[in-house]
This record gives sequence, structure tokens and C-alpha cells, in this order.
Amino acid sequence: MGLLDDVQSTINRGVAATGRTARVAKLRAQMSEAMKRRQALAAQLGASLYEETKDNPEFRSGREGLYDDIAAIDAERASLQGEIDELERQAAEEAQAAQSVTCPFCGTRMAATDRFCSGCGKSMVDVQAALVQTQSTAPVAAGGRVCPQCGFAVGDDDAFCMNCGAKLGA
Repeated sequence: MGLLDDVQSTINRGVAATGRTARVAKLRAQMSEAMKRRQALAAQLGASLYEETKDNPEFRSGREGLYDDIAAIDAERASLQGEIDELERQAAEEAQAAQSVTCPFCGTRMAATDRFCSGCGKSMVDVQAALVQTQSTAPVAAGGRVCPQCGFAVGDDDAFCMNCGAKLGA
């Protein structure tokens, strides 16, 4: 019986040690999460105090470097946001330009949703037909493949025509 008791005791100690180790790991994870929440709240508090005290010389005294560095970062962020806004504006313009066509009859830019050209009065149907005709007489893509629906040059791997949307055969 002594040997079995020793084995059982060893197993019990191992199980208890494993349980303690798991509990410690769980508590450390909870402590880490609590610290993250605390840091976030401290950052919010610091930001609100900064906003309330940045123009008060009494509070700035002895902390001028911190206040100046924060102001410099705010200016940098504003500059970066301005660049982001400009890039997004350019992207929006490019997207709009992609949704427009140039009338092949008079050269006026038209929105893809326009029904008539404001420059010459041609209907969008006539404009699109002329564009298809112009594109179908353009050099054919490598491999010589064209859309059977509209005659637009298509790539060898294309599954759909980029001009009229027709499904291309294998």
C-alpha cells in the first residue's frame, strides 16, 4: 500500500501545482487587462487636463516642455490629417472621373449617368455606341481575343468584358 500511496500523493501534488499555475496565469492576465484599462483612463484624464490647463501659465510652470511637445504633436497630427483629406479628395475625384466619359463627337466630359451630352446634344446611347466602335477598332489585346457581344478587346484570362459586362466563353 505504501507505493500506491506515494504515487497517489505525487499525482495529487502535481494536480494541485498545475491548478495553482493555471490560476496564477489567469490572475496575471486579469491584472494585465486591468492595467490596460487603467492606462486608457489615465490617458483620457491626462488629455482632458491638458485641454483645461494648456493656456494657464500657473499649470504650465515647470512643465513647459511637455505642453510644447503635445502642442507640436497636435500640429503634426493636423498636418497629417490635412494630407489624408487631400489624398481622399483626389481619390474621390479619380473615382468620379472613372464614372465619366468623354464624348467622342465634341470632347465634352459627361457623367456616366447623363442621358445626353451637354456639348453637342448626342444621346448617351449614341455616345456609347461611338465609344464601342472606337474601342473595337483599337488594337486588339495580346492574343487577339475580343468580346463576341460588343467587339471590345479583352485579355486571355478575362471572364467578363470590361466594356459591356458580357460573360466571355472559355
